Amino acid sequence: MSKFPSVTAHDLEGHEVRVPEDLPAGPRIVMLAFQRWHTKLIETWEPALRALEARCRELSVWEVPALSRLYLPARAFIDGGMRAGIVDAGARLHTLTVYTDLSALARKLELSSLETIYLLLVAPDGTILWQGQGAADEEQISALKQALEKLACEGQSSQATLGTS
Repeated sequence: MSKFPSVTAHDLEGHEVRVPEDLPAGPRIVMLAFQRWHTKLIETWEPALRALEARCRELSVWEVPALSRLYLPARAFIDGGMRAGIVDAGARLHTLTVYTDLSALARKLELSSLETIYLLLVAPDGTILWQGQGAADEEQISALKQALEKLACEGQSSQATLGTS
């Protein structure tokens, strides 16, 4: 299994966060998005991820919009626009924007395209234990549940009732 590369991000409250090092211990789901319309794909995962979080207290979910470092001079404007669109303070803290070399990031994570989202289940040591992509479907949700059962959430996540609305 590969490791999640260290990237510097900022949550939508302006705090610097190194991903994955500064994320809480326990299993983490990192949802990588590369384009504004990817929000629609992320929304397909939300019911399943909420159910998993309810069953696995150790699980944390992070939305990580990754943008080209060419947009870094506009960070305040871009992040401010995202912040204005997210009323929940907890969601703002769990939205981490990364301005980076997208080609290098895709290469390190072995991503085939930046035209979709990726969900990565990341162990506390940074090892990527599972990867999904695109809209949620029952097959990917089932595979994610199985991967979580091998971690601290063993026995908890398998009881979650998951839907994909």
